[in-house]
Amino acid sequence: MVRVTLIVNDDRRDFDAEADEPLDRLLRERCGLPGVRHGCTDGTCGECTVLLDGEETRSCTIFAVQCAGGSLTTLTR
Repeated sequence: MVRVTLIVNDDRRDFDAEADEPLDRLLRERCGLPGVRHGCTDGTCGECTVLLDGEETRSCTIFAVQCAGGSLTTLTR
């Protein structure tokens, strides 16, 4: 487990994440953000798009630990 701090929709959140835990799963399951949908697992469909530090990012293609210290904005709060 790796300690990860993220700013999610303007709220600071701290998590213990597995090194291979996809960001979309963390946002859906542990932040309760169902608007971060899971579609294809390879970023093709765009269902999981979030803004990471202001840049569009497919959250199914990046691990939560890679986003540590980042600021995320999702479609739904």
